[in-house]
Amino acid sequence: MQKKIIHGVTSSMSALFIHEQIHFIEKNGYQVEVVCNNIPKRHYEGLKLAHIPFEREISIHKDVTTLYALYRYLKRKKPDIIVFSTPKAGLLGMIAGYLNGTETRIFAQWGLRLETVTGVKKLILQTTEKLTCLLSTHVIILSDSLEAEMVGRKLVDPKKVVRIGKGSVNGLDMERFSPHVIDQERLTRMKEDLNIKPTDFVIGYMGRITRDKGTNELVEAFMRLSTRHDNVKLLLVGDIESGDPIRPENKKIIETHERILLCAYTKEPEYYYSMMDVFAFPTYREGFGTVSIEAQAMHVPVIGFDSTGVKDTIVDNETGLIVRTNDAKGLEEAIEDMVIHPEKREQMGRNARIFVKENFDRELIQQKVLDFYNTLGRADDKEVAYLKA
Repeated sequence: MQKKIIHGVTSSMSALFIHEQIHFIEKNGYQVEVVCNNIPKRHYEGLKLAHIPFEREISIHKDVTTLYALYRYLKRKKPDIIVFSTPKAGLLGMIAGYLNGTETRIFAQWGLRLETVTGVKKLILQTTEKLTCLLSTHVIILSDSLEAEMVGRKLVDPKKVVRIGKGSVNGLDMERFSPHVIDQERLTRMKEDLNIKPTDFVIGYMGRITRDKGTNELVEAFMRLSTRHDNVKLLLVGDIESGDPIRPENKKIIETHERILLCAYTKEPEYYYSMMDVFAFPTYREGFGTVSIEAQAMHVPVIGFDSTGVKDTIVDNETGLIVRTNDAKGLEEAIEDMVIHPEKREQMGRNARIFVKENFDRELIQQKVLDFYNTLGRADDKEVAYLKA
């Protein structure tokens, strides 16, 4: 009989991270269903989906209602394994699974939100994180540094920790993220539309434009560099968000500076990586920096902060450079090093793709996820799951 797995995430956008992985698991003998909020089914062809009204922010009344709905859903479905990711879905999923007596309850920890909050909210997040891990049987953690942070804060019993290979949610499609598949004529047109000249040095960034993504430090570093290098441009691919906003003066600079190119979220990031000479990744925390390995797969070296989930994605001085977190001056100096040493930058780009291919290829990660599921119930399931190279 096929084992049944229920995957749960707070929003349908998060489900995109595991879409292909779920298809792979299904092809290898498991029944899989996904529960999440706001389901645009056209994006999830072939997946079995169920709506559970998760709310990202804390709302006691709504959360209790959602917990009851999830409890009834699991009671009806009787899964062998539940896997819940993201803070809210993780908490409610582990409670509902525990109350239902689900044998295997996996919390997939994709990022520690409490690292960048303070006060009462931090205390609440710390308490809920501990409870989520307590009620789980396994906790999948995406990176060494995130594991160290979780264990160091006493949020999780180290005996429950699982890591799939060297990390990442679902690995990377190396065929899609390859310089060789880029239509060069189209890329040239896109560069012309953005007024990127062949002699320009493009610092790239992709993601939400917020304080905790390090955008303030990036803008400050760029502004100082721009006074010394008149060919340097900053390409920001993402939306300026009102939650956790950047400083007003930096927002104004982004919107008005002639050498800062602001582009909206894109479904074709590979074309934008192809415009970049270096990728800046100054975020304060991640579970695992997927955009970092995407850029590196495109032969783009990465400069990132020495922060949770970021430093695991860069081999310092081989595939990029790691600088102290929150250090705008250090970020500036690292970028300038790439500007004035093109041979070093190009070699790092070549090293970067090899590093990603060897450690984060999607086929490799998916197989290790399957191997983990196949070992569940064995006494050594957590040790097998590490499957370190």
